[in-house]
Amino acid sequence: MKRKHAVAAIFTVAAVGITYASPYIAMYRISMAARSVNTSSLARQADLPALRASVARQLRAAGVAGNAEELEQMLGAIVSPPGLTLLIMHGKQGSDGKRHDFRLSYRSWNEVELRRAGAGDAASGFMLRRRGMWEWQLADLSLPADL
Repeated sequence: MKRKHAVAAIFTVAAVGITYASPYIAMYRISMAARSVNTSSLARQADLPALRASVARQLRAAGVAGNAEELEQMLGAIVSPPGLTLLIMHGKQGSDGKRHDFRLSYRSWNEVELRRAGAGDAASGFMLRRRGMWEWQLADLSLPADL
């Protein structure tokens, strides 16, 4: 009986550990896809319609896009695998020219935000949403102020 409890405790601790680490693993996969310019992998790991809506709201609020055609061109450039690659790589690059790690903070059980350590609002923020038990998908982003 004690052996069953020990095995159950080990599996519980492992499941909690994997659950906690899963957003880090997801962002690592997204970063590796961006670094290797694997656009098909990056497109699978991002909810492009949700990202498009989020970026459109931010661009309209900032007053950057003058008309609908201009907005569509900007969205096409930003919310695409190459555009996301640029944002991710820009998000990891500090003003000192060095690469920095992302800091993760849970917003809720199903949402986490990643931002470059110590950057504040100067770098892009990436929101991952849970898709299944241990899978995460890039579902929202906040554009840096200087973009």
